Amino acid sequence: MRRILYLDGLRGWAALFVLFHHLLLTFAPDGKETALHASPVVAPLGFLTDGPLAVAVFFILSGIVLTAAVTAAQEKGLQLSLPALLLKRWLRLGLPICAAGLLVLTLFVLNLDRSIAIGWASESSFMREFFPPGYAPTPALILREAFLSAFIGPTPPHDPVLWTIRIEFAGSILIFLLALLIPAGRLRLFAATGAGIALALLPPAWPETQPLGWIGNYCALFALGMVLHELLRLDAARAGKPGGWRDPSGLTLIIFGLCLYPLFGIRIYDLASTPPVIGGQPILGGSQLRAALVVTGVLLSPTLQQILANPVSAFLGRISFGLYLLHAPLIWSAGGLSYFALSPTTGHLSAALLASMLVLILALGLSALFESLIERPSIRISGRLVSWIAALPRRLRIGRGHGVSGNLELAPVAARRQARHAFE
Repeated sequence: MRRILYLDGLRGWAALFVLFHHLLLTFAPDGKETALHASPVVAPLGFLTDGPLAVAVFFILSGIVLTAAVTAAQEKGLQLSLPALLLKRWLRLGLPICAAGLLVLTLFVLNLDRSIAIGWASESSFMREFFPPGYAPTPALILREAFLSAFIGPTPPHDPVLWTIRIEFAGSILIFLLALLIPAGRLRLFAATGAGIALALLPPAWPETQPLGWIGNYCALFALGMVLHELLRLDAARAGKPGGWRDPSGLTLIIFGLCLYPLFGIRIYDLASTPPVIGGQPILGGSQLRAALVVTGVLLSPTLQQILANPVSAFLGRISFGLYLLHAPLIWSAGGLSYFALSPTTGHLSAALLASMLVLILALGLSALFESLIERPSIRISGRLVSWIAALPRRLRIGRGHGVSGNLELAPVAARRQARHAFE
């Protein structure tokens, strides 16, 4: 499937805003972060450090992109199976997570963890409680956390931001099931709408023995992504030129979702925790509603799509996963070291700003390397492995057809190319 550049760009900016959110939580004393967002002067720019809003955007975008990928493969007549799709998704996410975990392990071995020290210096409980007491990662622990805990829980201690991966994987299962079982069009649109409503209303603390309902709540955002994708397909199938109302409507939704919503004081500020606080009320609130407005606005507005497809946005989109995985270790290592080197002479605010700039530069540079050296090979490895597994029965049949009973014989190159998995 051809990449949708403006959606990549939106994901990239969202990843950058998560970085800004965690820098603010790191260097701002407890309570100042929420007070800053409540200010009528600063509130319209609060989206720049709104982590929950950015994460909700991630989930909606994943719903759109995964639906588009499966639909494109189905239209080409490729055979898809749920196990193959899930295996590829697991490897696609797990291999980069493992690589980022090895970076965490290296930083611990080099004794570069300054999380607790930063937390006390800046009065930030976010940093003081970033790792569980006595946490000491090992290679085996990192592997288990990367390939198991990140997907089925509990949240891996080596990077608490990975609480979203469980939701990402559960949402992927939802999208794959709906796309494989229900044909594209109005029927899939209605099914995704119904699934989204049901998941949004699921009690977060259900079941009582092991609360998982909150994961379903967030999966409603994946269903919303599928709904938006199907609406776009139905609209594109209509004859005629797109109406001139799209651009102003999209821009209005963006302005309202990003700036006016918090300015009017109707924003429900839900500070991200790890895992999210599970209570009696539905988790979905202001940040998720704003994310829906933002994504819908981008899908409607050609102007916004052009902006989000520019080279800067495209670069952020390419490195977005690495930026999400690497920024936290850089904050508590390089950020902490530079902060303590500068604060005796410059004071807290200047040291925090300079340390944040250093973290930003390092995060962008290392994420670019990560995308080239880790993500691209991970995509190739996961695609080829799943393609090989999917083509295994065909190869066996070809081998038997050549009279090689019981032996595995590779198919000709042309046959192997035809058997490639849809997402390779």
